[in-house]
Amino acid sequence: MQLKWLALIGWLFLSTTSWTQYMTPDIGYVFQDNEVPRIDILMDQDSLDILLADNNRNSNHEFPVSFTFTTSQGIETLENVGFRLRGNTSRSSSKPSFKVSFNSFESGRKFYDLEKLNLNGEHNDPSIMRSKLCWDTYAMMDIPVSRVNHVELYVNDDYRGLYINVEHIDEEYIAKRMTESSGNLFKCLWPADLVYLGSDPIIYEELAPFGRQAYDLKTNTAQNDYTDLVRFINILNNTPPENFQCEIEKIFDVNNYLKVIVMDILTSNWDGPIINKNNFYLYHDPIIDRFTYIPYDLDNTVGIDFFNIDWPSTDIYNWVENVFEDRPIYSKIMSVPEYRDRFSFYMDKAITEFFNNQYLNPYLDLKLDLIKAYRFDDVYAMGDYGYTYQDFLNSYEMPFTDHVKYGLKDYIETRVSTASDQLSLNDVPPFVVDKHVDWSENQIIFNYLIDGMSSITGVTFHYSIDGVEWMEAVMTLDQSGYYTYVFNVDVDPVLMTYYIEARDENNLVSFSPYCKDATVQLGFKPTYDLVINEFMASNTTSRQDEFGEHEDWIEIYNNGDVTVPLFDYYLTDNPNDPNKWKLPHVTLSPDSYLIIWADDDNSQGDDHTNFSLKRSGEFIGIFDNHLNHYAVVDSITYLEQTEDVSFERSPNGIGAFAFAEYPTFGYNNDAVSHLQEKDEVVIEIYPNPAVDHIYVTGDEIQQINIFDVSGRLLISHSGNKNQIDVSDLSSGLFLVELINLQNKKTISKLVIR
Repeated sequence: MQLKWLALIGWLFLSTTSWTQYMTPDIGYVFQDNEVPRIDILMDQDSLDILLADNNRNSNHEFPVSFTFTTSQGIETLENVGFRLRGNTSRSSSKPSFKVSFNSFESGRKFYDLEKLNLNGEHNDPSIMRSKLCWDTYAMMDIPVSRVNHVELYVNDDYRGLYINVEHIDEEYIAKRMTESSGNLFKCLWPADLVYLGSDPIIYEELAPFGRQAYDLKTNTAQNDYTDLVRFINILNNTPPENFQCEIEKIFDVNNYLKVIVMDILTSNWDGPIINKNNFYLYHDPIIDRFTYIPYDLDNTVGIDFFNIDWPSTDIYNWVENVFEDRPIYSKIMSVPEYRDRFSFYMDKAITEFFNNQYLNPYLDLKLDLIKAYRFDDVYAMGDYGYTYQDFLNSYEMPFTDHVKYGLKDYIETRVSTASDQLSLNDVPPFVVDKHVDWSENQIIFNYLIDGMSSITGVTFHYSIDGVEWMEAVMTLDQSGYYTYVFNVDVDPVLMTYYIEARDENNLVSFSPYCKDATVQLGFKPTYDLVINEFMASNTTSRQDEFGEHEDWIEIYNNGDVTVPLFDYYLTDNPNDPNKWKLPHVTLSPDSYLIIWADDDNSQGDDHTNFSLKRSGEFIGIFDNHLNHYAVVDSITYLEQTEDVSFERSPNGIGAFAFAEYPTFGYNNDAVSHLQEKDEVVIEIYPNPAVDHIYVTGDEIQQINIFDVSGRLLISHSGNKNQIDVSDLSSGLFLVELINLQNKKTISKLVIR
């Protein structure tokens, strides 16, 4: 077996695995909320009439439109953008919601790194502010939520009104917030109650009332694997109480969801999973094997009610008192005393620090001043409930209709008052809110961010190497507030089992993980002999992908003597983001090649990456998985490339990179037939073996003939033709006869695969 060891010297490579703390993307150009951007949609009027026709309101058909985005910083227009209705009950409203899709008609296109926008009409809300308030306050609690702002929307120069622009939840969204973005993302809609229905994944896949799935897998749809979701639901529902805390923390970010419960109750988000078994996403990180809850659709909140329930007075510890069905994601977690106490800790934190009138009234006043001019001419906002402009202004202070029971400020005052009266605070042991495990060439660094009600007096790192004996070390507090422990790594791989013990000034102690069974592989295992063998970073007329597009491509070659499962490896254009794109779920035999299309459009298939190559030069690397600390398998940092010229290893698989005379694209870089006449006339046939085309070059060729081994003429071309189509030939051995202007003949063997 030819395996290559990653040298632990020479390259300082740092990789990180983390959980529970999420990246927060910048607000960005599209979601700026210090002004109200203008969005213009221009489309064929007949198409608009069809889109808005009553009998088409449930259609998801997209129409091509012109999209213009205008701010004080400039105007940008994109043509051939997808435009359709979105939402559920709001589709039939006079002010419906819309979805804008930048890549529906032009594959791979994005607008400021976004594939889609959700433009929500907020027809239930006279303030057009409730969902914005929710998204912003959830973010203050460090929950991974969508970016959002107000926009004014024009369709064919008709002012459709003031809208909420909400970031679409997809693989781009995940990549901006999680350290690993290749996992399964499930959109969960009614009746997604997370109740266990059995072990067969098909049950959950086929649960589809109203013609849409309750658990809709949005990524990795080719694999369509619901196994991880079923395992989570099984653990959530069927784990005995004595083992529940141990098992649920392995598969679910409980701490994040405790903060979600707090904010759902504070904002009265009854249209989520706790009450209405609806409107949320679950993302499964395949590296740490853990689900994260992501909020979705926060418009029926802050006093909006259709059930005759006084939501801001409801019991914060029994929020399902009006539900007569099982809600395990709430009931199971809140039944754990430690989680209930931590929920109380976060509730107190929220109403003390930001969810109160002292903090939010100035925020609401500022937003009202920003958007009120855009609401003044919004005639569509009157369509369903007759909301006038004065109603809009009053809605910040007072209720208006039977389903809007409170004004925004009045609601906040009532909810904070009742929550404070109901709140029961107990001492909470220290708990981990963030963990990073970083690897360098000879060290592993454990970093823990710990929170709690009282000051931390000490954190101890407990560990065992290959199960021999338990040892401990004191963790030190760094300037960023993390407790750290640095372990020097030997070259030989060993397994470390570890946990931390945190103690506060009240002598309360906690352990993380709860079961004291975290593991990590120290050192680097040997990696397979995979190489980047050839690539083209500026493809304009060369090979086409299956969509007929000329895209950048990368050829990976198995230079070893064993078959390699590629799905445990990653390809990237950024050495600091080693797991940027996971290789397809295929195996590569020895002396075999795989072409990857680097076109920044992984929606086109498993062999299309989420990055493209720069002609000016950059990095390309193959990396191992997290168990081997994303060890670098092969890489190249290249300089400026030439259009339609590939860069290849010569000799094949082992040599230095050089510009190729002809791209070999899935073949041996040395597999070019060099034929030399006595008078020094050089003729080349490439590639050999071939599949569908061969290229013939040389001086003064006047005739090309291809025969089978019996001498039967199969193909004949006159003149100096460069490319010959051999796709109609069956696999086997053939003879190629080349005749130059001096009528000299050369015979070469050609193999067709």
